[in-house]
Amino acid sequence: LQRHDHILVFGAGPVGLSFVKFGKLLGLDYIAVADPLENKRQKALAMGADAVFAPDSPELLAELTETRKRPLDAVIDAVGNPAIANAALPWIKLGGSICIYGVIADAAMTLEKGRGPYNFNLYMHQWPTRSREKAAQEPLCQWIREGKISSAEYITHDFPVERVNDALAAVGRGEVIKAVLRY
Repeated sequence: LQRHDHILVFGAGPVGLSFVKFGKLLGLDYIAVADPLENKRQKALAMGADAVFAPDSPELLAELTETRKRPLDAVIDAVGNPAIANAALPWIKLGGSICIYGVIADAAMTLEKGRGPYNFNLYMHQWPTRSREKAAQEPLCQWIREGKISSAEYITHDFPVERVNDALAAVGRGEVIKAVLRY
């Protein structure tokens, strides 16, 4: 991702929200987020997203193809769903990128390359690369020191360990971004 890029992130869990927060800090101009849960879409807006959508909403398609009149530089799958890459191909620019960051459980993935521009990039990053992870540590630490990011932004629930069943139920309902269990 480069300064001034326009991107769409699928998923507003901790990974998707990190793309929003870090993308804004890196100078991306437009970051949209698609997530099925309203509470997660609202969290994405609070963390700096320019627009949020339900993944299957007609508003998403209209925003990305008609209203903006500009293809995206990248679409990021922070979920790990192979269908996202194929759905996103028509929305990226020539030379744009489909970036899969979520871990895909399927052994194989079919890519419908004809749905996208003639040339595009496909990135799969399912496990940290030590050199890149190391390089990311200094800017992350600097943003923490400057107060630009905080773990508190991601923590939505706090439970005593005796209420672990309540915590698991909240996770199951999709309410939790990150939870703290206190011992």
